[in-house]
Amino acid sequence: MNSSSHYEILARSMCPIYSFIDLRVESIKNGLYRASIPLSANVQNHLKIFHAGPIWMAAEFLGGLLVLDNVDATRHQPVVAGLKIEFMRPALSDIVAETKFSNEQVDAMRRSLDTAGRFDFTAHIVVRDANTTIVAEAEGKYTVKDFSHLLSGG
Repeated sequence: MNSSSHYEILARSMCPIYSFIDLRVESIKNGLYRASIPLSANVQNHLKIFHAGPIWMAAEFLGGLLVLDNVDATRHQPVVAGLKIEFMRPALSDIVAETKFSNEQVDAMRRSLDTAGRFDFTAHIVVRDANTTIVAEAEGKYTVKDFSHLLSGG
């Protein structure tokens, strides 16, 4: 199983809604993080185009994906602190959300987690349709720290 498949299965097991919307992990290579969602009845609105919610979810997901790919998830977990999104045009087809996170950013995250136990970052996310037209852009703010007390129920 490749890493993309691993993270897709992991995401779907942690958040079953990702299965419902058929979120797919397309890339986790060379600092490029990409996820897609096919247009289907599960993600359409009343006009039979992409509902805003799944577009938002595809964008938001990437911050968590890049963290899970670069740190020990048994010690540190990501949460979204905020996501501002601008919907630029209707998505009439499948969508692909994409962000970049450099090796330098990974190093800074790991250093901060080792020294301060926390890392806050912002990711710029672009969402395109099947024709590569930008349908939305987002700025996601994320916090990474030890949230294991929430996972254990304690």
